Amino acid sequence: MQPHSFLQQSKHWLVAACALLALAISGCQSTQTNVSSVGPAIGGQPKAAELGKAQREFKYQSEIYLNVAVPVFDPGIPLDAKGNINDKKVAEEDIWPQVRRLEANRFAIDTKKALAATKVFGSINVTPDASVSADVYVLGKINYSDTETVRISVRVMDATNDIWGEETFEHQVGEAFYRDALRKEQNPYAPVFNDIAAYVYDLLIKKSEADKKKIQQVSDLRYAAMYSQEAFSPYIVSKRKGFTSRQTVFELKGAPAANDPMLQRVNLLQAKDEQFIDQLQDSYEAFYAESDEAYSKYQRETLPIAADIRKKKAERATQQLVAAGSAVLGIMLVKNSNSAIGEVGAIAAGAAAIYSLSQAIETNRELSAQRDVLSEMGQSLDIKVTPQVVELNEQSIELKGTATEQYTQLRQKLLEIYQLEATPNQQL
Repeated sequence: MQPHSFLQQSKHWLVAACALLALAISGCQSTQTNVSSVGPAIGGQPKAAELGKAQREFKYQSEIYLNVAVPVFDPGIPLDAKGNINDKKVAEEDIWPQVRRLEANRFAIDTKKALAATKVFGSINVTPDASVSADVYVLGKINYSDTETVRISVRVMDATNDIWGEETFEHQVGEAFYRDALRKEQNPYAPVFNDIAAYVYDLLIKKSEADKKKIQQVSDLRYAAMYSQEAFSPYIVSKRKGFTSRQTVFELKGAPAANDPMLQRVNLLQAKDEQFIDQLQDSYEAFYAESDEAYSKYQRETLPIAADIRKKKAERATQQLVAAGSAVLGIMLVKNSNSAIGEVGAIAAGAAAIYSLSQAIETNRELSAQRDVLSEMGQSLDIKVTPQVVELNEQSIELKGTATEQYTQLRQKLLEIYQLEATPNQQL
């Protein structure tokens, strides 16, 4: 036997042996259980986590609980330079605005629920926008959502306008998610909202007690200054954070007396403001419940379509690379070969290029048809906000329109009340 042949055979045997060893190891690993302790537990039965719902524990050693506002998320609908919807980008990015707007509300509610599960905050409210009074704001933007993959950017700020942090979160739902009957009622996007809540918690525990107390004071004074800038703005001053930053932050310079008559009037108005926001949660919850069946069906039925689109996009990219390479090869063969073999090679390479490009175009057509299916499923989804009735000075005032419009109407009424009480002899 030639030495070269012997070496080749030895190499083949070595590769085969390694493959068998790897298979044996993987087989052993697949039979192992996750149980590491057996028998009754001394001292009582520990509470086991529900199957498939392992959650992080949050420990908060503080008596200061900050109130959180979760404004309805930015739906991430592309706009042009004039602020109008950029229809071209909407089409390119496979966005159905109706679905995105619905998700902007649902995702804010999902974030609220995840934050509430940590049990380390005070009140947590979904709000129409970021103009409401709160200690901490969790601002979200939907960068991508196709029922398989969701990508959300989050910025966390406090009432002083200080940015705690910014992060982008992404989660991809497994294609087999809906095969498990135990997860039938679970939110397939839940992991991304749990990650957001954990992120906010990690930022919170970095704050000192003094920082949190200052945030609460600034929050209250900013609300008061909205009604009377002259009386309350001297207690807080705004300045740029750093020499190069455009960010404006508020610093605490003092506080009015607790029995200040103007502050007491503002406190009454603020209580009514908070009551409205609290009642508004019922509208958001009703909207979530009303849209839940339709949206869950939308997720369940479009998940395999979205997964197929992702795979086809990857295939298309590969096909286009192969086609481009084949076209270049055909040109090179013509230029560098005068032989008959070279001409045959050029024809074959050219044929391959045409076939690959044609196949890529066909894939695009299929993607277009699947995008239409996703859009059609989203046409029946819409947002509804329940009108609210607020009692002001023994009068029932009905607030109509969107949540933002209702809140604007309330703020205007509260301002009129404050001005009337401040100037009782003046007719408003």
